[in-house]
Amino acid sequence: MRWCFRQISDLAVLWAGHRVAVGTLVAFVTIWTAVGLSFSFPRQWLLLTNMVGTLIIFFILLLVQHSQNRDMMALHAKLDELIRSSKAGNHWIAAEKKEAEAIEEMRRQHHDQTSETMN
Repeated sequence: MRWCFRQISDLAVLWAGHRVAVGTLVAFVTIWTAVGLSFSFPRQWLLLTNMVGTLIIFFILLLVQHSQNRDMMALHAKLDELIRSSKAGNHWIAAEKKEAEAIEEMRRQHHDQTSETMN
């Protein structure tokens, strides 16, 4: 089930980010408006438009967030491996899981060390 969701999510994000999607959306909105004008935009028409638009935006937002979270986890894993295999201090591994103050302190210490090395 998880694998199937990932495939569907990847496809949906790929499709939503494609430039053909913009052209399709413009054509759909033009047709939707033309049909609405021919029926003088009844109240149900506007309610349906609002509901469908909100649901589509919410769905795409969730898919993009899922994809972005997965990409960030992969990026962090790659960075951790680069840190582990280099001469960098291992204290930087999994820095994203620390509190903001701790990260800022680590950054300040690193900056101080590089400033001393340069002088």
